[in-house]
Amino acid sequence: MDKSLLKYFDMAYFIRFLIIFLVLYFFHLFYYGITTPAGMFYSSFLEQHLNYINWVKSSILYGSNILAHILGFPTHIEGQLTLKVSNRPGVNLNFACLGLGISSFWIAFITAHSSSWQKRIYWCLAGVIAIWLINCIRITTLLISMEKNWSDIKYIDHHDMFNIASYILIFILIYLYNKAGNMQAHAVTN
Repeated sequence: MDKSLLKYFDMAYFIRFLIIFLVLYFFHLFYYGITTPAGMFYSSFLEQHLNYINWVKSSILYGSNILAHILGFPTHIEGQLTLKVSNRPGVNLNFACLGLGISSFWIAFITAHSSSWQKRIYWCLAGVIAIWLINCIRITTLLISMEKNWSDIKYIDHHDMFNIASYILIFILIYLYNKAGNMQAHAVTN
């Protein structure tokens, strides 16, 4: 790499980010595999007592259920992964719908920085909660669209829309994070 470009690119940060992201991303996949009965290395103890993936899934379903009730739709959760209105088809929430990859990206971006651990925890939580909220809104909107028979958009599905909305949110949060860091650095130099 040209030395003039290296002053604009922090290779150490990039390597930290990449390692953290890959560890988180593949850990989610691995954990999903060991907490799924059909998985190769299934652990009934982890599935029943430490299944954070089901906790995330349940929180999104319950959050979406509350949002739908606020909007006047009598929804209920059926089983462990479906949000429904009456006996009509519902929205199934699977592993791919949880936003764990996008959350891993955000957490890796923040934790790869060399800021205080309090600041990193604050920003990680803010981003993960915002991604969770967007996901709840997506599930609620999808259920309402099924209930109201809205026509499908032929060229993009709700997973892509969620990803686009999440990455727009992440870019806004990155801007705010960098702006807060610049304001703090400016305050220290004055």
